[in-house]
Amino acid sequence: MAEFFASFDLTLAQWFIMAGAAAIIGLNKAGVVGLSLLAIPFLAMIFGGKTSTGVILSLLVVADCIAVISYRKFVRFDKFLGLLPWTVAGMLIALVVGNMISDEIFKIFIAAAIIVVLVFMILNEIRGRDRVIESRWYLNAAVGLLGGFTSLIGNVAGPILAVYFLSLRLDKDEFVATRAWFFWIVNLLKLPMHIFVWKTVTPKILVLSLFALPIILLGALLGIYLVKKIPDKPYRVFIIIATFVSAVVLFF
Repeated sequence: MAEFFASFDLTLAQWFIMAGAAAIIGLNKAGVVGLSLLAIPFLAMIFGGKTSTGVILSLLVVADCIAVISYRKFVRFDKFLGLLPWTVAGMLIALVVGNMISDEIFKIFIAAAIIVVLVFMILNEIRGRDRVIESRWYLNAAVGLLGGFTSLIGNVAGPILAVYFLSLRLDKDEFVATRAWFFWIVNLLKLPMHIFVWKTVTPKILVLSLFALPIILLGALLGIYLVKKIPDKPYRVFIIIATFVSAVVLFF
């Protein structure tokens, strides 16, 4: 086991950062939305930009398993099944053209898209709390394509889908469960692309993510506790603020 950890050639400080990132991902998957973007730059500093996407994906898949089990009773499959074909299409587009887009342009584009969608959602909140945005095919197409593209390129589709699911007026538990199940399926679909095409997920990385399971679990348990303590209305406000902050972080 010591030889396995030594093979990564990380300092003690870097291992602590890795552990912190794993805990943050656990928190995020349990419903404390917006935190996962904080883990991305730290893991990129440790493993490098391209390799870090594989590390993050493997951690996300492990965290997803915890989330879908914890919130399995509340999932609304009808709210995201229409998104999946478009999401897969977005991932395939990213697979083809992703390397042609610079990190800077990509981050600015995604941040701007999140903020624009947030504005529309806030206006919807102000106009009437009983108004529900219907899940039309063109809305599914826009959100699915953008979500799939951004998910494969940088694992940053979380804020986009958070805005979408929140706009459907799901209650707190339904929101967390539906979001968790959607990303679990999407991340499993991404794994073959990262393993066989980009080669950023290796057996070594997968084993590392399993070693991180206890830390992810601790983060998830803390997240589940916090979500239960927050009433629905403040939770919606928290998601809006956290998503906005996540979008701003992408500008830097």
